[in-house]
Amino acid sequence: MAPTTQKRAAAKFYQEDIVKRRDDPKTFGVILRCWQDAEEVPPAGENVDPLMRPLVQGEVGVSYFPRPVREIVPEDTLELVDRMYQPGDLLKRSVDDVRSGIVTSTHVKAQLEHAITGQALPEWKTMDEVESAVEIDMGEYVIYNDWVGQVVEMFDESLVEVPGGNLVRLPELSARLTVGEKGSDILPQPMSSVSGILGFLLGGTRPSDRDTVIQVKHTVLAVAWLAINQALSPEEAQSKPRPQRYWYGADLGKLTTINRRAEEAMRVGDRVRLKAGDAPVTRHGRPQDHHGSIPVDILVVQETRTSVDVLWQDGTRETIAATQSVPYLNPDEYDCWPGDHAIWKTEDEQRHVVVQSVNAQERTAYVRVVGTGAIELASVLELDPHGSGDWSPLGPANDGLGVRRGDFVFIHREGTTNGARAPMVPRIGEVEEWVRDPPTVGPTGQLDGWRREMAEIGARIAEQRGKEGSVEELPIRKPQKEDTDLNWFGEVLDLRLDGTIEVILPNGDTVVVPLDRLTRLYDSVEQLEDIWGDDEGTVDEGDDVEVFEMDEDGHWIESTPDDEDEWESAEEDLDPEDAMDVRSDGGGEWSPSNDTVIPPVQMDVDSVSAAAHNDRPRSPDVPKDATDGEDAEDDDVGSLQDADTPWKRFEVLPSAPADHAFYNTPPAQHTRQFMARMSKEYKALQSSLPDSILVRAYEDRTDLLRSLIIGPENTPYEDAPFVIDWMLDANFPQTPPIAHFLSWTNGNGRVNPNLYEEGKVCLSILGTWTGDKSESWSASRSSLLQALVSIQGLVLVKEPWFCEPAYEKLRGTEDGIVNSRLYNEKAYVLSRGFVRRALELPPGGLEDELRWFYHTRGKLRKVLEDARALIAKSRAASAADAPVPEVDRDRAVPRLTGGGIIALERTLAKLQALLDAPGQGADADADGGAR
Repeated sequence: MAPTTQKRAAAKFYQEDIVKRRDDPKTFGVILRCWQDAEEVPPAGENVDPLMRPLVQGEVGVSYFPRPVREIVPEDTLELVDRMYQPGDLLKRSVDDVRSGIVTSTHVKAQLEHAITGQALPEWKTMDEVESAVEIDMGEYVIYNDWVGQVVEMFDESLVEVPGGNLVRLPELSARLTVGEKGSDILPQPMSSVSGILGFLLGGTRPSDRDTVIQVKHTVLAVAWLAINQALSPEEAQSKPRPQRYWYGADLGKLTTINRRAEEAMRVGDRVRLKAGDAPVTRHGRPQDHHGSIPVDILVVQETRTSVDVLWQDGTRETIAATQSVPYLNPDEYDCWPGDHAIWKTEDEQRHVVVQSVNAQERTAYVRVVGTGAIELASVLELDPHGSGDWSPLGPANDGLGVRRGDFVFIHREGTTNGARAPMVPRIGEVEEWVRDPPTVGPTGQLDGWRREMAEIGARIAEQRGKEGSVEELPIRKPQKEDTDLNWFGEVLDLRLDGTIEVILPNGDTVVVPLDRLTRLYDSVEQLEDIWGDDEGTVDEGDDVEVFEMDEDGHWIESTPDDEDEWESAEEDLDPEDAMDVRSDGGGEWSPSNDTVIPPVQMDVDSVSAAAHNDRPRSPDVPKDATDGEDAEDDDVGSLQDADTPWKRFEVLPSAPADHAFYNTPPAQHTRQFMARMSKEYKALQSSLPDSILVRAYEDRTDLLRSLIIGPENTPYEDAPFVIDWMLDANFPQTPPIAHFLSWTNGNGRVNPNLYEEGKVCLSILGTWTGDKSESWSASRSSLLQALVSIQGLVLVKEPWFCEPAYEKLRGTEDGIVNSRLYNEKAYVLSRGFVRRALELPPGGLEDELRWFYHTRGKLRKVLEDARALIAKSRAASAADAPVPEVDRDRAVPRLTGGGIIALERTLAKLQALLDAPGQGADADADGGAR
């Protein structure tokens, strides 16, 4: 990195950390927000949660207990007590450590106190000595009649002790209260649907800060049934219909709860009981009351100490205190751990492998090839552990390869498989439509939809409590050691190096099964997050696009979408004297009978070149020698526009190539206004494109364009070709142009956070990312030229990892520096492959240009020499264990890891063959590539 980069202090705390105040060590809290979190904070308003304001570096949001106070404080005011992990979580020893580990299990001991009196137990208690005092909770899983379901809503009846010792019953649709809570906000806060019986249940009781919750009973459960036992035959499965939605009374005893190991670990605030039954007991109420005397032996977890079993990437295992590590929040897309199933993707083949160990420093891994059993050394840059080239740590968890520790899985019968091609593992779990309904309140102030129905059931039960014919709940079952009828379902415990999977069953037994006999459960919470997160940060087609026009006083004002002609083209950052002068006169021949028409553009290059040489804008990072060969020392930019060279910044070709991404889309009927606008766009492109961007338009398809952008110097993309296809729909310019990036990464991940494998270009001006209004597309202010220059100057940058908005705040931190360095190496290696792809299968309409640029101008030789020089420096530095010298620290890619070298050398061998091929090289096209 550049020597001017000033390192910023690493974060001290992370979400769910348990802390205590330095000025009051008896006050504990849990961290809810950190300055480094990837999050969107809502705008300020009335009655805003005190935690919901933007954080600055060094601040955290904390919630204290037992007193419900929430505030934002400096990190220095707090001290770390414990750090929460669960199986499958990632961690490191420190933020600047490149080696990471995965948590395989946790061990927690806790200080407990009585939930009502606060009486502390003298000794620390382990997980083996306690059990949860909560029968079931939101999000937990239940099984009934071979179906797996998830609790999505609960109706509670709570007993509250008020001053004087009386007990009152509080029914409500929520999981709001827990035993031991005190305060004036407990009564009365029922849902409106039960307000009619509230007076009956509470009598004349008024809220008091001494109100105390004595008992909480879940009387009605709403269960989303997700999937059926996969070990059943089709006939057996057909005979077992999806179970009912609501569960109450005696039916609760038919359900069996299934808990993850993570849910069994104690956390601060949890309610537990001692298995030995020797906890202090308090009694509440009077024996003669219909409630009777209620004993309370429930304890609250006050403080924890956690240790974790860690499997490090190099294959070593270790048990460490949780506080001796930091969560690994921003994993690299190539990160993998022993036992992971992956696809080893080289240019010639793809193989299913199981990771044996990883050298994180060198980015290499030993892998076991499934089928042959051979152990081979691979670059992690060639391993795909996710099954998705568009994987992102910030995206939904839609992994398709293998399984992860902590996953719930269905086990297929012996002799059968999941039906997928290994290492793919399917997910099943259908969320019914009713589950997706958000909570709504009707015009009368009462709940609507299924929640109202559920609340009415709970209210009737509460009203009949203690009367003849009242509903009494049976306890929900827990799996017993002798139960074997649930052994078709379990939790992934560990991944073995031979590729098999260790699964813990509901009764506690463990089995080892091959990967192809597993199917992963796709739970309702995960599905809803995927559904609601799909369109985050994008502008949907049909959404209003802001349009501005200039008023008589020269100010931009919001306009209607009909005023298409008030348009200016130029980069907004240019000085007034450098701004483009785009004339509004002229237009194309057009009639309603024509499908397309090409606007007339004066293509007299000679008359433009001189002015273009002096006045053309240069975007940030645009290379000065983007089109100059290494031997063309005195070649000026203007001479590149000579008629004998194919390197013309803008050109109109007779027809669109068949490989254009939008070739098969029907051309829209364009208006006269569209054609006039295109005339202006073409003129701007012809006169003002940087030398390293080419654009091709087509006479037969006015709505299509193709652009070639050469990667800027001193970026990971230097000298690499980036091709983007464009389509202008019938609403252009009221809607932004539609871009499709031609990704040539061979499925080995994105070359840039903004350039997706499936072709999406994520940029505010294109409406594919929600940025500031000033950055969004405007019919009157934006142009194709601006979009193209934005991609080169804002996307193909020196440190692309920070293009992800959530990571910008990490610039200068150890975490950001390490991740950016690794990302740059990946981007550099992948973009060398772009050179190979462009020369082997050149995009239609750019064949001569690419041949001229890489062969005639000598850029291919330069790409090879630069890469080999970098490899030589990297090997020498690794052998000597020497730091990067000062002269190289400002380079985008100062050194390569061993894994980067392995992957790069494969590509260089192919590029060398292209350079050595007969008829290629600098002397092959002495005429400059003229057509």
